[in-house]
Amino acid sequence: MRITKNLRQDQEIILRFLDVFGGGSAALGSSNKLAQPGFFVFGSTFIQEYINTVFFRKEELLMEALENSGLPTDTGAIGGMKSEQAKCREAADVLIKAAKDWQGGDASARLEVGWAASEYTSTLRQHLNRLKNLVFPLLEQNISFEDEHKILEGLNNITFENNLQGQDDDKFTKLIATLEDELSEWK
Repeated sequence: MRITKNLRQDQEIILRFLDVFGGGSAALGSSNKLAQPGFFVFGSTFIQEYINTVFFRKEELLMEALENSGLPTDTGAIGGMKSEQAKCREAADVLIKAAKDWQGGDASARLEVGWAASEYTSTLRQHLNRLKNLVFPLLEQNISFEDEHKILEGLNNITFENNLQGQDDDKFTKLIATLEDELSEWK
């Protein structure tokens, strides 16, 4: 299915981010004294600008197609996707607030950053698995060629809008590389 191929690069970029961000969370859990709040503040940029603004918008198109094909919106694949998106957004909100508090001198916020980063990464990994193992197969079974074409147009429009705003994939891979470099200094 072309939708799966279209979203593959997004998933690869997100998984790379989750690897490094999860590594940062693990460093906090091990009481690594080199861990800094700026890593998590900077990482939150990726969450807000790429995952929430681009990737979750793309997923909305998929959920809408499944809804239009008759699947229930509050349970099953669609309900699970919406629930996980909400849980990710909540963890991201806690994360950025706690990281800024820690950056401002509140040492107790460090633990909250570690919890929120761990919660975020584990929920988003589960979410990506649901997308791959449940949503994509359901799309293949339930949408027509014409519907697939409409979804692809929508996905391309989101990508185009993102690129017009200077938010291309290169910017985000550079952001991840910066996080990887910082994390490597903590070891």
